[in-house]
Amino acid sequence: MAQVEHIEHGIEPVFDGRSEVLVLGTMPSPASREAAFFYGHSRNRFWPVLAALFDEPVPEDNAERTDLLLRHHIALWDVLASCDIEGASDASIANARPNDLARILGTVPVRRVFCTGATSARLYGKLCEPDTGIGAEKLPSTSPANAVWSLPRLVEAYRPVAEAVTPFEPPVLDVPAVVALEQAIAAAGTPLDTLMRRAGRFLAFEARKMLEGEGPIVIFCGNGNNGGDGWVAAEYLDRWDIPVRVVTARAPEDLTAEPARSAALRTCSALGDRSAVLVAPDAGEIASLLEAAPLAIDAILGTGFSHDAVKAPFDGWIRTVNDARNGGTVVVAADVPSGLSAQTGAAAADTVRADVTVTMIVPKPGLLAPEGAPWCGRVRVAPLAYIEPLLDGVATF
Repeated sequence: MAQVEHIEHGIEPVFDGRSEVLVLGTMPSPASREAAFFYGHSRNRFWPVLAALFDEPVPEDNAERTDLLLRHHIALWDVLASCDIEGASDASIANARPNDLARILGTVPVRRVFCTGATSARLYGKLCEPDTGIGAEKLPSTSPANAVWSLPRLVEAYRPVAEAVTPFEPPVLDVPAVVALEQAIAAAGTPLDTLMRRAGRFLAFEARKMLEGEGPIVIFCGNGNNGGDGWVAAEYLDRWDIPVRVVTARAPEDLTAEPARSAALRTCSALGDRSAVLVAPDAGEIASLLEAAPLAIDAILGTGFSHDAVKAPFDGWIRTVNDARNGGTVVVAADVPSGLSAQTGAAAADTVRADVTVTMIVPKPGLLAPEGAPWCGRVRVAPLAYIEPLLDGVATF
């Protein structure tokens, strides 16, 4: 039986000047205190619920969790600053002292307050509402102990949180401005290799949603960092028990672009027995791969491409991918369909025709241009970083 302990909160709230709702738990659990962040238990469903609400992959670390909250204008803290508690049992709480919620509510434009669980709502009503003057809306607990609530049911219960915030519409940026924005993101603490991990995971996430059947998925990786997104996507899809066939013109150790080379080497060491890497396969091998594939990922050429023709072997890859699409294979493009100018929308002689384009961070003008849009299919922006504070001084299209 757990002993009663006196616990001081010790985790800083997440909020900034754009926060519009405040979500409050009760007190960090032992797992959360160990993780030094909110809802740290591996089976707590708070982060899967938020990810599902906004149709995103589940964040994997505290930086990504913070990023998700801020991108969606959600502030997060707990009702209590300290209490006596037995383990993680809210029912045992005694000598409760509230957090100073004026630190948030007195400085940012929060319109609604939500409490996760009955204890949080009860303690907020008793200890906080007399000072804040804002009533809280009670949400079900996402704790694994609340097993009667399935994940889909929790998502629906939490939908008022998503409906209470103003969606951020990322601006259309010229390709040079996107490069400048990536540099600003890196300067703010999220380096390019981390962005690539997030990009590849989001690409895999969208591909899995589009997949009909069990795979395998064929992933075409170019020699640059667009190819790196494909390598990371392969690692995640394989981890999610979806077999992949990675097609590359060069062996991973022969790549020179970073962080793509490191991503390729990591993926090769991580892939299971059901997946494979094919180095410089011939046209017949590629066609055979695609005949068995319900979905293909195009990660060949990125936003830096702006030519009239695509060099071999990528031109042949593109033609084979388009033939497969005509036969029913779904095609998902990473950032921009290969052969298309992300800046102007001009298409090379050989250009991938995608069903879905997962473009990274912000839309690019070529994807929306009348001549470029038909090649892209549905465009989904992958929100890889919290960019709102970084947009001042970055020229929009």
